[in-house]
Amino acid sequence: MPIHDIRCPSCGWGKADTFVRVEEMPSCDECGVPTKVDWGHGIAPSVRGHGYGSFTAIDMGVLGKAETKEDYDRAVATIQQRFPGQRVELTSETKAQKQARLDGVRQRAFESRKKAGVDDRMRAEMKEEKTRKKAEAPAAPPAPKPAAAGAA
Repeated sequence: MPIHDIRCPSCGWGKADTFVRVEEMPSCDECGVPTKVDWGHGIAPSVRGHGYGSFTAIDMGVLGKAETKEDYDRAVATIQQRFPGQRVELTSETKAQKQARLDGVRQRAFESRKKAGVDDRMRAEMKEEKTRKKAEAPAAPPAPKPAAAGAA
């Protein structure tokens, strides 16, 4: 059962840290009007369990972003299938650590392109050539229409 601060909307009577369900709110001791949960202390309720809003999204790298507990469980199951017998341990990283990791990825990609002799101008030309070939490619002929059932 959750702990709430309750307050009477008409007379202002209140009681702190009361074990009560929202569905079973008691009446005011002073005037008898049904009380309400007092959210004035700034602490919002938290949702537990599965589903949207009950889970903090986690970036699972190449497996994508886990928005729900179900997504997270699927990603962990995929990792366990790919690496049987290994322990799955998630660690968080600061923005600076993430930026350093991404900078390293970009640097390695740049070095591999440089080693292969591919510069930015050549990449742009390759992209342009691919786009041109795609535009010039003949369209696939339309699929033949099935004959009507009653046609002679």
